[in-house]
This record gives sequence, structure tokens and C-alpha cells, in this order.
Amino acid sequence: MSYAIYYDRAFIRVGDRYIPMVNHGSNNCYSINAIGRYICEKGWHVLNWQQRTQLLFTADEVRRQAALYEDVSQRQGMCYKTRNKAFAPGEFYRWIVNGMNNAYTIEEYVSFGNTPFIDDYSSNDRGRIRCFRTTEEFLTLLEQRRESAELNVGFCDSREVYRPVKRRPKPKPADYQAMPEYFVLKFDLGYFSRWHNCGGFVYTFDAKVSSARKFTKEADAAKYLAKYQERFTRPFTVERIVPAT
Repeated sequence: MSYAIYYDRAFIRVGDRYIPMVNHGSNNCYSINAIGRYICEKGWHVLNWQQRTQLLFTADEVRRQAALYEDVSQRQGMCYKTRNKAFAPGEFYRWIVNGMNNAYTIEEYVSFGNTPFIDDYSSNDRGRIRCFRTTEEFLTLLEQRRESAELNVGFCDSREVYRPVKRRPKPKPADYQAMPEYFVLKFDLGYFSRWHNCGGFVYTFDAKVSSARKFTKEADAAKYLAKYQERFTRPFTVERIVPAT
């Protein structure tokens, strides 16, 4: 059975409107890459089914398009999110609508390394596909093609889109010495530090050094001790440390 796989979305923000662009392809269509391997078909297309001349949609119009595609997905069962896994009821609608939350402007997409273009399917001349780098250039090209019967927008890389890498900031280590108190795990020879890769545990003689395992709450220390009770080969107790003393 042939069906469409929707791999990614890359909505473009143009003022207060959007170009709802997705990357998809048929499950049984393949092409050959530069090293002779068969790879699945992928391409960028605007979600403008039944409105092939429209590229710009308001937020409400995007929601209406999402409802339309959701209806088709559920009635025909031809829209999949991965190979062999279809969208669940309501999932395709949410996937499309949420594309507005991660939309970028044309200038931003270009700055990330993408090359967008407008494709006039109704034209057979060499100017059918025109690249653009700014919102102004896009709107000019769109105005020039206002009589075209079918338009599309895509990226020159048909398989992926480049976005800024989002990294979570590393949490700042707690400054236990500035706290009024903290808690450690104590046994007869010292204080618990960490588990050893080869088994057993590492300990330290000083509870105030950075290598000692510390807890901000007594309950957290007790919970940790209970959780790993079977791994502790010696009896441990929770001890309160006051840094100022």
C-alpha cells in the first residue's frame, strides 16, 4: 500500500502569516544518491491542498488546513509520521498547528544555511524555479506569479532543513559551603563520595571537600541511603554539616 510519510516541518513566518511547509515523500518511491545507494524520496511542499495558488496563510487558515489534512488522514489512512506508523486520531492536526510555534523568517532560515525557492508548476520556462533570500524578494516573486495556477515553496536541500542548535544551559553546581547546612552519608572510615565503576564505592575523609556527596535536605540523603542500601557494604548514617563551624 502506498502512503505519504511526513518527516519534518519548516514553517516560514512572513509578517503575521505563515508558509506551512513540510518535508514528505511516498513510502514506495526511492532515488539513488551520489554513492549509488537507494534512499527514500523526500521533498518540501506547502500544505495547500485544494488551494494550490495560496502560499501564505493566517493562523486561523493554518488551523483550517490542519483540520482538512487531519480529516483526510483519518478517512483514508494515507498519512504516516514514520514508516509503518500512521498518525493517531488528532495527532496530525496538532503536528501541523504546532509548526507555527517554531516558525522562522526567510532571513533567519537563510542565516542558518538554507536556500529557499519558489516553484511555479504551471510554467515550463527556465524561470520556473527562483531562489530568494529575503521576505521582500519572496513577496516580489509571489506578486509576479499571481496568475499562476499552482505554486510551491521549498528548500534546495530536499532532505533536511538547517536550524540553530539548541543546547540546554548547564546547571550551576550548588555552593554547599554558602548554605546554612547540608547533609552527607557517614560511615566509620569517612564519607561517601561516589560509586566505583568496578564495584564498591569511593569515600573521602573530609565532608567539606567537593568530592563528598552532599544533599540539601536530610530527607533526600535518607532516601538515597534507602535506595542503595543493598549496595552499601558498611553501615551508613546521615550526618548534618554546618559549613560555618
